[in-house]
Amino acid sequence: MLPCRAAWYTRPLNAHAGQAHGASMTSRRTILKSIGLIGLAAAGGGKLTLPRALAQEADAPRWHGEPLARIAQAWQNARAEPTTDADVVAELRRDDLVRVRRALKGQQVFWNADTWLETDKGYLYASLVQPLRFHLPQPPVAELGEGRWAELIVPYSDSYDSTDVADPEAGKGRVYYGSAYRVVGLETGTDGRSYYRIKEQYQTIYIAATHLRLMTDAELAPLSHEVPAEEKKLVIDLPTQTITAYEYGEAVWSHLVSSGIEGYSTPEGTHFVWDKRISERMVASTASDDPDFYNLPGVPFVCYFTGEWVATHGTYWHNDYGRPRSHGCVNLPPDAARWVWRWTTPHYPLDELYHRVNNRLEGTRVVVKA
Repeated sequence: MLPCRAAWYTRPLNAHAGQAHGASMTSRRTILKSIGLIGLAAAGGGKLTLPRALAQEADAPRWHGEPLARIAQAWQNARAEPTTDADVVAELRRDDLVRVRRALKGQQVFWNADTWLETDKGYLYASLVQPLRFHLPQPPVAELGEGRWAELIVPYSDSYDSTDVADPEAGKGRVYYGSAYRVVGLETGTDGRSYYRIKEQYQTIYIAATHLRLMTDAELAPLSHEVPAEEKKLVIDLPTQTITAYEYGEAVWSHLVSSGIEGYSTPEGTHFVWDKRISERMVASTASDDPDFYNLPGVPFVCYFTGEWVATHGTYWHNDYGRPRSHGCVNLPPDAARWVWRWTTPHYPLDELYHRVNNRLEGTRVVVKA
């Protein structure tokens, strides 16, 4: 249904598309293989010493002091130095967790980023991991009224289609830090733990209650609500991979994005936000062996702005903003996507799973520039 599948594509930040494949990218496949995206390379046998010869403290816009990181790709090699030429000191798999000591500048593996992380496992390229913060376990809340919105605050959790969590057929897959859900009930599982009942548009799932934090109405309240809708505008600049919010013609906020890859480009032109959702399960294809299959639960803070279901939304499956990477949608970190969702019109009651305008010209204007 939704053309938003993450994929690999290389394009420079602040450069024209025709300059995307310069000499410094030598072999894209070689680099992907080197950092652990294509086939495991032989592990380096050297001792992990984490030399700092190549390390410079990073002014890293993609890392803001988060103390943890989750491997977001199928796997990734940790290096002895912040370069893909260094020895492999650890082979990490999807959902492995590492402690982050600091962010620093290293090899510019992709055009848009030279940020690496010094971790307890070695050096990792920051674009390929999810930033995580510590959160205390949340006390389950039984009084939910008609429902509350919640965000996942642990690196990942399991979801189920019933509270019989011991049933191997009940599993509905993992859910990830930063994803969002509509909580409508509290139940006890067969393991004695508390589980929130989650209402999705087409199904109900269950997630451990201590893994979800209920959001307050204030966290979801409109921003700049006093500014008329016609005086707000979002500009998505594809060459620079940025999104900028304007009020009365003045820029008030900006962030790096990841837009559609070649063949699935984010459509240029003037559009309007016409459908908004705090949470969306994005699914494409019905066959799990289809190469275009994806099933992404709890995609947070979605603002659709074309009739072909292209949207701005939060992303928990990469940290690679600044170059095209999606099947058309505009990827943002969850906090940035929340800002866009709160700032854009239409505004609507929080008890709705989604809100759609009758007149598609009513919502905030979105200009996509090539």
